[in-house]
Amino acid sequence: SVRVMAAVWAIDLPASDKLVLLALADCANDEGRCWPGLASLSAKTGKCKRSLQDSLRELDKAWHITRTENPGKGMVYDVHPVASSTTGSK
Repeated sequence: SVRVMAAVWAIDLPASDKLVLLALADCANDEGRCWPGLASLSAKTGKCKRSLQDSLRELDKAWHITRTENPGKGMVYDVHPVASSTTGSK
């Protein structure tokens, strides 16, 4: 979604995490929902799966995404970038 990608560009994040968030936003519909696999995200970002998992964990911790497991089908991501990156637990 172009709308979601524009919101990602507006926030301050480490380059690696921003790249992953942009890849998710690129896959997302206008509501910010997407369900790419790690292989797809790896192809988009050039990052290994372990590095992707680290970035996804940080983005979730900072409230930029919400991950929901869809048993048997993988992970669903809701991308909702927040203007100021705050760390902490949900």
